[in-house]
Amino acid sequence: MEPVDIAARFREYVRLDQQQREGGLSPAELHRWQALKSLLSLHFAPNRPKGVADTRDSVRVPTRMKVSFASDRELVGCLMTNLSRGGVFVQTERPLELHTCFTLIIHVDSPRLELAVPVEVVSVGVGPAFARDKQGMGLRFRTMSAGLEKQIRDLYERRSVGQR
Repeated sequence: MEPVDIAARFREYVRLDQQQREGGLSPAELHRWQALKSLLSLHFAPNRPKGVADTRDSVRVPTRMKVSFASDRELVGCLMTNLSRGGVFVQTERPLELHTCFTLIIHVDSPRLELAVPVEVVSVGVGPAFARDKQGMGLRFRTMSAGLEKQIRDLYERRSVGQR
């Protein structure tokens, strides 16, 4: 059996995903987008329990990046463990309350920069792939500038193929 080129599959998925959001897909393209999403979701989260569907709008890409945010007048540093087109999961011992809105600072290594992203807490507790030892919070991106949205999209695409 020939090995799957995940980077090429992800690039195809991103292209179709963008096309879907901008104007729609033909039935054949929609079928291909769904198949790619399923393949990539399984690839990036192989430990997800069987029978648990990934209902996210986009594929979650595992990553390990430092993030920080202000909480109760102190700066809390944490670890972002996955990234999707719509949000992130932040591993932390001190998650904020549901529906809390704040600015998350993503510390990008290469190119070195800090992205200040408006987010909202949409889940608290169990980590990705239902890992009970990975406490944290799911954050959804809020409305952002076109420039920041492009930086997040570029980061998402680079992370999916293992680039820093």
